[in-house]
Amino acid sequence: MSTDNNTALTGTANAPSTQLYDYTRVLWKRKWLILLIAVLGVGAAYAWTRTQPRIYQADCTLEYDPDPPKPLGRDLDDAAAPGMWWETREYFATQNKIISSRAVAEKVVRKLSLHENPDFWNVPADQRASWKRTSVTDAAQRLQGLVTVMQERDTRLVHVMARDKNPDRAMLLANSIADAYIEKTMEDRLGATTGALEWLGKQLDSLKRQLEQSELALHEFSEQHQNLAVSLEDQQNIVAGNIQQLSRALTDSKTRRIAMSARLDELRAANVADPLQVQSGVILTNVTVSAMRERYRQLLIERDALIVHYGDAHPRIIAVNAQIETVMRALRAEIDGLIGAAQSDVTEAQAIEKGLTAALDQANRVGLELNLQEISHRRLQRERDNTSKLYGTLLERTAQTDLTRALQVAYVRVIDRALAPTGAVSPRVNTALLIGGLLGLVLGVALAITLDQLDRVIRTVEDAEALGITVLGVIPHIDQSASLSANYGRKKRRGDRPEQLGNRDLIVHSYPKSSVAECCRTIRTNITFMSADRPRKTLVVTSASPREGKTTVSISLAISLAQSGKRILIVDTDLRKPRIHRSFGKPLTRGVTTILVGEHTAKEAIQDTDIPGLSVLASGPIPPNPSELLHTEPFKQLIADLAKSYDHVILDSPPLAVVTDAAIIAPQVDGTILIIHTQRTTREGMRSALRQLRDVSGHLVGGVLNEVDLSAHRNGYSSYYYYRDDTYYQADNEDGGDGGSRSSRPVAQA
Repeated sequence: MSTDNNTALTGTANAPSTQLYDYTRVLWKRKWLILLIAVLGVGAAYAWTRTQPRIYQADCTLEYDPDPPKPLGRDLDDAAAPGMWWETREYFATQNKIISSRAVAEKVVRKLSLHENPDFWNVPADQRASWKRTSVTDAAQRLQGLVTVMQERDTRLVHVMARDKNPDRAMLLANSIADAYIEKTMEDRLGATTGALEWLGKQLDSLKRQLEQSELALHEFSEQHQNLAVSLEDQQNIVAGNIQQLSRALTDSKTRRIAMSARLDELRAANVADPLQVQSGVILTNVTVSAMRERYRQLLIERDALIVHYGDAHPRIIAVNAQIETVMRALRAEIDGLIGAAQSDVTEAQAIEKGLTAALDQANRVGLELNLQEISHRRLQRERDNTSKLYGTLLERTAQTDLTRALQVAYVRVIDRALAPTGAVSPRVNTALLIGGLLGLVLGVALAITLDQLDRVIRTVEDAEALGITVLGVIPHIDQSASLSANYGRKKRRGDRPEQLGNRDLIVHSYPKSSVAECCRTIRTNITFMSADRPRKTLVVTSASPREGKTTVSISLAISLAQSGKRILIVDTDLRKPRIHRSFGKPLTRGVTTILVGEHTAKEAIQDTDIPGLSVLASGPIPPNPSELLHTEPFKQLIADLAKSYDHVILDSPPLAVVTDAAIIAPQVDGTILIIHTQRTTREGMRSALRQLRDVSGHLVGGVLNEVDLSAHRNGYSSYYYYRDDTYYQADNEDGGDGGSRSSRPVAQA
């Protein structure tokens, strides 16, 4: 389980490199096809260039000049100057579009009469008699297609390039386009200047009338408000002084009124209170009132003294009380007089305050009226001044524009006029060949990948591993007529001739130092190391489809296991088309079927071979019901008994896609080995076989790639290529070593 997990993780980590390797393998495999298509692309490009007419290109260089000479001085502005737009990229791009515009092209067409020139339209000589001239617009559109404008980066230089079959006409067209653009620029500038003058003249007339009207309105306003003697500012100063004086007088009047009102309130309070308790300054400062208060106090003291000696009813006390009453009435009358005088003062102060308030209000109204007059006056004066200033500016600008109208200043100039080109620019043979080669290469690569995708046959270890199969090893292609010395480990000698290979099923025994034998020993080693603690003793060998070499691989694997010193039994469980008995030259009279029906025992049916340690159990006579026999309990018991008697039991079974025999045997043995033919087994067939094994819970040990061409690195078998090195076994032949001396290889290399 851990091995599978590690394999999965390694496969995930190496997925990008594996994909790159797959693509590289595909490209190398079909390199001749890719090269052929690339060569065809180059040839097609060359043939195309031979059929194309020669096109010549003339180049006229212009420079945008933002600071042309100004004879009238730098301070004299041009009404048609580009302005702040001059240094912007948008302005340059706009001018480049104008150069290639239809308006410029039509000027050139009219100047050179291109719409009447059959050479310009490439009319053949035999058709010129019937040719009719075209319109200026059509000729201009054709000319636009021949002209290209290109600006040099980070410069103000622009190239006007014209293409034509005639080099002289190409030069003429490029120079004519540049001249027409400069002429159009001057015309546009002159038109803009003339238009500016007309507009300025209209504006001057309008401003002159406005200036006269504003001056007349200001004069009428001054007469209407009689402001000729005293200015509005002086009048405002006088009114402001009056307002200040009235404000101060009103404040003083309010202060006096408040003081008088306070005095009146004190007198009224003192008139109703005890005279001796009054502390008002007005009462205390009055001499008469003070004398009466003193008299009133003395009478009170006298009455208090008499009451002590005579009591309340004494005549003297009554007389004193009468005097107190008289003094009190006189005191009240004096205070009432003071109150009346104070009331008169308050009334007078209120009248004065009212008058001052009215005068102040009148002054404020006068001030507001003056402010309104000032606003109107300033507005009229401002209108007069602004109109006068604008009129002066326009008058000056009109004079400047009138001067610049006669000045021919262009903001573009010719740097290099076009010359007649000496070499054609189209078709570019080298570029066409390069593009043709690249397109052919791309097409070849795409075709190679497409063909590889359409090829559904499993051809490499990577193809098998992509389906989740652990590859135990590969079996190289066995060439029946190959030279023995070249393919099966014998030292090559001069004059070697091809020899017919005898029984190819026994090649591992007949040629133990061949690459086939070495590959089988690799498979043997991998099977051994995959489950060293629990050896898989019973293995069924099958394939997805017929004729994929499962019988040959079964026999070769059994021989390789026997060469390692183990007791091996190979059982032919293909009860429909058995072949193992023919490979070993054994009769078919006894075997699996006779054991299952009870005619023979396993010991009687098993036959020894000429290979030490290897025995064979043939299928026996072909029964009418092979699948039913394999389902029986005697067959299960037979497998168990054979596993106890031998180190390994190899069962050769029919293909999974044809019959169900292999699917019946798979869950009864320790493992299943799938044979993958690199020229026949398809991905779909292998997926179907794997699905069948999974459905019956059969344990898949791995797969073996059969009929592999180890000499072709391009097929992805470089790790097995060293088996084909003749010198690998020459030392063994000289030393007398046997084929089993190098029978094992590290599992990692498998």
